[in-house]
Amino acid sequence: MKFWSRYIFLLLLQSLPGGRGDVLPSVCGRSGNAGKIVGGQDAQEGEWPWQVSLWIAAEGHICGGSLIHPGWVLTAAHCFSRSQNPSFYQVKVGGLTLSLLEEDITLVCVRNIFLYPSYLWGDTMSGGDIALVQLDTLLKPSQFTPVCLPEAQAPLTPGTLCWVTGWGSTQKEDLSSVLQELAVPLLDSEDCEKMHHIWKTSLPGKRFIQADMLCAGFAEGQKDSCQGDSGGPLVCVINSSWIQVGVTSWGFGCAQPYRPGVYTRVPAYVDWIQRTLAENHTDTCRSHSGAHLLLLLVLLALALPRAL
Repeated sequence: MKFWSRYIFLLLLQSLPGGRGDVLPSVCGRSGNAGKIVGGQDAQEGEWPWQVSLWIAAEGHICGGSLIHPGWVLTAAHCFSRSQNPSFYQVKVGGLTLSLLEEDITLVCVRNIFLYPSYLWGDTMSGGDIALVQLDTLLKPSQFTPVCLPEAQAPLTPGTLCWVTGWGSTQKEDLSSVLQELAVPLLDSEDCEKMHHIWKTSLPGKRFIQADMLCAGFAEGQKDSCQGDSGGPLVCVINSSWIQVGVTSWGFGCAQPYRPGVYTRVPAYVDWIQRTLAENHTDTCRSHSGAHLLLLLVLLALALPRAL
């Protein structure tokens, strides 16, 4: 195949679905104010610009999530227990409340949902509670700031103070009207496992904290993530950037003594996240992709006879 036909062939390959994937942004984790959630406080504008709300049209907010790319949201797999049909969901980007009347918000349709392959429905405690949502269109730089992801298998030091955010249940209401924030320390996994066996449980002998899980919170309870916070980010400041180390996953009740919140350990899934993005591409404008593909096919058809 001569030069021109080879060149056009490569252009055609790049335009095909999956021919060019997405990559994580190099600039991330910048907060405007660097510095149910039970016992938390109202977040301030610009503090957590990667925080999003996953919506069902007939109900509104069901889960949290975080922007890791202009076209991708990281969340929990169990958030999609009702349906895995992308058209069932929307993502609310921007704002501090769950109101659609806020200024500077965007409601984005969902193109694809990718659940971690080994996730078992109905058994969140078995692990794999992580999912990626591909948005139907890329967000503009002015609409979001992505959170950074950690290195694959990065160690997480117990005692590190991190933050969990969400609109979940509080002591006063089923869902918070304003985004809540709560500082929680990371816990040693074995200490967390022992805490979950204090008092009787209905699952004697079962191991609760798996290798892909992370605990954060307080032995005395009183402060914790809760229902509605699922899928939201647990973030820590590492090297002056906000890094997402966990995805809100499960817990026994909320803010109960010896029952700290359990999060999906993001470092265990960074390779899967990067691979999923690399195998899929979010077009800036999907409506033109068919025209571009047709044009390249015509050019290839014209070039091939001359090259043979």
